[in-house]
Amino acid sequence: MNSPSETSPMLTPSTSGKSIPGLSATSGKAPGKEISLPASPLTERMAINQLTTLRNCLATDLTEYQRFGIPAIGLSWRKIQKYGIRRSLRKVQQSGVPVSSVGWIGGFTGEHGHSLCELIADARRVIRFAGQVRAGTVTVITGPQAGHIRSHAFRITAEALTELSDLAATYDVVLAVQPMHALFSRNWSFLNTIDDTLQLMDRVNHPQLQMAFGTYHLWSEPNLMQRLEEIASRIRLVSLADWGPAPRHENDRLLPGNGHLPLTDLILALENNGFFGWYEMDVWSRDLWNLDHRDLMQRCVSARDQLSASLQSQERSEKLDDVHYVT
Repeated sequence: MNSPSETSPMLTPSTSGKSIPGLSATSGKAPGKEISLPASPLTERMAINQLTTLRNCLATDLTEYQRFGIPAIGLSWRKIQKYGIRRSLRKVQQSGVPVSSVGWIGGFTGEHGHSLCELIADARRVIRFAGQVRAGTVTVITGPQAGHIRSHAFRITAEALTELSDLAATYDVVLAVQPMHALFSRNWSFLNTIDDTLQLMDRVNHPQLQMAFGTYHLWSEPNLMQRLEEIASRIRLVSLADWGPAPRHENDRLLPGNGHLPLTDLILALENNGFFGWYEMDVWSRDLWNLDHRDLMQRCVSARDQLSASLQSQERSEKLDDVHYVT
């Protein structure tokens, strides 16, 4: 299977929600399997996006995520199409695994050979599917600026999202716009900053349009911790991946904790400012994709548990600091 950057970014989607279906410490646990989870809310809200386990089919992902106690799945529209849309719908519904997101729709600037009508029609299919699996969120990747002037790229995208947001409301789905690091501007998105994304959201001005916050994409934003107070209420989904010393290509993300990003601080800032949606491990990595699928799942679970332990440790430390300050 090709990597995300080796296929058209169009005709492909992802979702999540602040009203979290089936949220419990054992969500997604396979019958008869006793999975011990660390006692942290993060483990109950840490899904895995199917692009992290790119080489698996939908059926394998559902089975493995249940086996390893993953509480929800971020669905890849490309995998859904490959498995068959009706067949996928039945499989997801029968599994009982909550869906954190379906992704992605977009590419409205037309860089990759699809017409705007085709892209909107495909987005409509994704939104309907998300409603049927009760995903609650569909992620949006705008597409690159391509040959358009910037204002025209904004206008095309805003008009498409205005139309699609009305449909999303019908299916109780929120569209979450994903800004991406400048490394992805050539093939994926002309939205590379928080301000770009807020500008688009304000232009559409629709309650069904929010933001997908990716730690890999936004870690270098100026004054990021302070800005989280401003934007936390507009974030629908948080994708987690770590940044290494020097990415070699688009598919060179690291599992949380394996790079140098302050993920614990970012998560605590999001939580303290009122975010209560899904976190998704969304790691595009050629190195990880080459691993045996069970080895990869073990590494994902280990990364989640280490991040959870780090959060618990920092929370305890902050509480002690507060006690010492008061006394």
